[in-house]
Amino acid sequence: MARTISTVLGEVSVDDLGIVDYHEHLHVVPPAWLHRLDPDFALSDEEKSVEELARWAGAGGRTLIEMTAPDFGRDIAAVRRIAERVPQVHILVTTGFNRPWYMGRWVYELDEAEAIRRAVREITIGIGGTGIRAAVIKAGTEYNMLDEPGRRLLRIAAAAHRDTGAPIITHTTAGTMGPEQVAYLSEQGVAPHRVCLSHMDRNLDFEVHAALARAGVFLGYDCAGKSKYGPDSARVAFIRQMMDAGYGRRILLGNDLGRPSYWVSYGGGPGLDYVLTRFVPRLREAGVPEAAIQDFLVNNPRRFLGGAAD
Repeated sequence: MARTISTVLGEVSVDDLGIVDYHEHLHVVPPAWLHRLDPDFALSDEEKSVEELARWAGAGGRTLIEMTAPDFGRDIAAVRRIAERVPQVHILVTTGFNRPWYMGRWVYELDEAEAIRRAVREITIGIGGTGIRAAVIKAGTEYNMLDEPGRRLLRIAAAAHRDTGAPIITHTTAGTMGPEQVAYLSEQGVAPHRVCLSHMDRNLDFEVHAALARAGVFLGYDCAGKSKYGPDSARVAFIRQMMDAGYGRRILLGNDLGRPSYWVSYGGGPGLDYVLTRFVPRLREAGVPEAAIQDFLVNNPRRFLGGAAD
């Protein structure tokens, strides 16, 4: 198990990560075409990012994984400025790509071998000339589809993982194609416990989740507070069901609030602190014990990021 991990402000021990939001967006400057299509993707006000992050830290948050990929509007210089103003929070950043739908022409035209070299370089040397090293690798697939563009992104992620050992966090569109992603990554030499599937609480199919958990995959639940993806009552009940079945050690929690309309600092909601201040109390009310909550927020992300196989 790795003992340290790269953050925006330097290396930290995996034992010092504390409460982790495994999937978040702090600063996004979307491609021009995407901004024209949906301006609500632009998270570009650094003051509001600092305000929102400080509120989350005040609720107990300690480590946040910034999942904005290069093709979606990653701005490492801005994230570093934000990190320097809220230094009590460890911020990890990602390399790789989001999902085929968001890819600009430059990604399609980028040679696969060069894409792998770029990802490896961002993990081992740093992003651009910043010296900030990516800690995780991102890839994604479309709704109910594992097509060649999606397989290509998974191959890039798998190759970068094989060269560096960095874990992979995937995008699943509406919680679909998780088993297929894991199967394809396994063919590429990635062990299931090095993979976390995001957005799986958009598809609360117990048999699917249980099978993935038995295989050792980490399951990312990050839609709490977003009612358009279903009520929190369903998420709470499902997490309790997973815990009761013995799968609590495979669950990670996050917010994935990649729109200003989700942020209190922009006048929206539920806000970056929602999981800690409102969702976790509902888990407690449902009878989820403190030891399990500690697993979801602290122990499981530490094991995932450190590469523990248990």
